[in-house]
This record gives sequence, structure tokens and C-alpha cells, in this order.
Amino acid sequence: MTHVPVEKTGEARLRASLSKWSLALRRAPESKRPDDPRYISYDRIRLQDGRVIGRKKVILMSGGCSVPTCTMCPFTNENNYGLQARPEALVDQVARVLARTPDEPDYEVLALYNDGSFFAPREIPRDVQVVIARRVAAAGVRMLVVESLPQFVTLKSLRPFVAALGDVELEVGIGLQSSDDLVRETLVNTRVSRAAFERAVVAMRQLGVRPKIYLMIKPPLLTEAEAITDVVESVDYVRALGIEGVTLCPTRVSRDTVAWQLWNAGHYQPPNLWTVVEAVRRAHEAAAVRVACINLRGTDFESVFPDSCPECADRIVDGLVRYSETGDLSDLPRSCACRPALEPVALDRPAIVDRSLELLAPLAPSQP
Repeated sequence: MTHVPVEKTGEARLRASLSKWSLALRRAPESKRPDDPRYISYDRIRLQDGRVIGRKKVILMSGGCSVPTCTMCPFTNENNYGLQARPEALVDQVARVLARTPDEPDYEVLALYNDGSFFAPREIPRDVQVVIARRVAAAGVRMLVVESLPQFVTLKSLRPFVAALGDVELEVGIGLQSSDDLVRETLVNTRVSRAAFERAVVAMRQLGVRPKIYLMIKPPLLTEAEAITDVVESVDYVRALGIEGVTLCPTRVSRDTVAWQLWNAGHYQPPNLWTVVEAVRRAHEAAAVRVACINLRGTDFESVFPDSCPECADRIVDGLVRYSETGDLSDLPRSCACRPALEPVALDRPAIVDRSLELLAPLAPSQP
């Protein structure tokens, strides 16, 4: 019998093209980077219960994400992706991070990121995860925040880690990015399914672990109006699962990503800062909202950031920073002559797919 291949749907072709393109842009460093945290900062954050406390944010130098398919993510190109990682080097970095100095700002929350999934055993072996938890527990930290794709957040992975943390609260960040399957699995191109996300939420709830959900504002190939709709629908989905807070992440454009290639070709712009404000205002009533403001300040590495006009850009970013601490909408600016008229529009998925395939045709690696 002759096998007749089944023609891929437009969405499947788009997903395959974006996956291939994204992976083709990943680059291992020419030489191994030192085993030192690549980023450390201090700030104050508002918890879901309204408390504002100090946070130390650390990004460890690691072997990077084991599933680096996202169209906008620059982090794989900033670590030792493609090179053999030493698990003990992660423990050494954590030990140094936890050694407090007299001039260090006070903090109760330690956000410890590894440019990937903390609970993926290919990235951090299970025994090393537990060793890190014990180190954190002994350091007097009140809360630990890590990140992971949801497929690695299971009762099996969480139980020994939570036990080793003892009285330290655990918050696990998950980049859901969008509740819409097309936006999440194709345009963002993340390997996150709704089923895996909902299973992870259940597992965290059973062990008293707090979920921290990231949603993107204007992933590649969406318009400003579509982006607002996507945020509102995604917040509603998250709230329906009983999760009270979300972190909104305005998309930035960084080198060696699909988003960067699209931007260079004139087919993508990061969200206008007024789109960010509008998304926050519309999400505010449904959930406790924070904005990932590092994506607006441009303080870690070269990127094209969300912007508006010179008259209001700094004012908007300052307002979003304050709002993320206070949760008070009055901290957000009201208007500017540059503010565009923004009305959300429905996500017309077939139209988005067709439009995206047309844009990618001359740019992305071809698919069989």
C-alpha cells in the first residue's frame, strides 16, 4: 500500500517553521563562560496578600533551557547552552549568593533562576535541587522563587524539594504566556500545554506551593489590539483556576531570536507602552497584577524595548514600577498626545495563521 502523506494544517506548518527557525538561531558560546551568576539585582515586590518586601533576584550561569524553542527568548544565548554543565558549579554559585555581606540590601525573597526549568533533571539533577533547597533553608530566607516549565512540576519533583526547604515558602514561576493554544504553542512556540499547566497547578496546590504565572503582552505576530484581548482572556483563564495573581511580561526583542529577525524585517514591534498600560488596566479588576519592569528598563542586555514617545516613556515606566509595588491604578499615567486609540479585537485564529505564514515565507527556514 502506498503511503500518502497527510498535508499539515496551516497552524502545524507555522509551528514547525517557527520551531525550526528558533532552534537554528541558538548559539553555544565560543568558550565556556565562568561559573558566576550572570545577573543579580535587588528590588521590592508586592505579594498577592498586599505585603511589600525586599527581593534578591539571581540568574545562575547554567547550561540553559533544555527546550529552547520560544520565539522571543534570548536567555539561551546568554549562558553555557550546548556546553556540558557541572551540577556542583550551580551549588557553588548558590552558596556564594547566600553569603550575606554587611552592605547588602535586606531581602526576604530569593528569586533563583537558571535560564530554564529548575525542576528539569537534565538541567539540574534531582539531588542537586535538594542540596540547593537545604542551603536556602539554612540561610534564613523567608521565600524562594524558582521557575519551570509545567511538565516538570509534579508531585514527584516537588515533594523532596519542599521537604528540604522546611519553613521556607516556595513559589514556582510558570511561563504560561497565553491561555490561547495558537498564541502559546505556535506564536510563542513554548512546549506548554493546558493539560500540563493545570496538572502542575494541582500538584502545587496539594503541597502548599504558590504558583507565579507569567503572561506575555504582545507575543510575536500579534497586533496591539489582539495582544490586549489575549491578556484579558488569559487572566480570566488563570483566575478560573483559582490563581489570584499574574505577572505581565511586555515582550522585548533580543538578538538571535525569531522576534529579532521579524523586527529586522519590519514585521514586528514590541508593544507600545500604552498597550502595556491598557492591558494592566483591563486585567486589574480580575487579578493582582505585576509587570516585569526589567523588560522596560533595558538593564541586562541589548534589546529593543517597549516604548512610546519621549514625552511619556519614562513617566509610563515609572508608573508601572510603582503600580507593581502598590497595586494602585492611580499610579499609572492617564494619557499623552501620542497615545493610540486601542480597542481589543477578537483573536481570528485562521486569519492570524494565514497572515503569519505569508510574513514568514521569505524569512524562515523552509519546511518539507
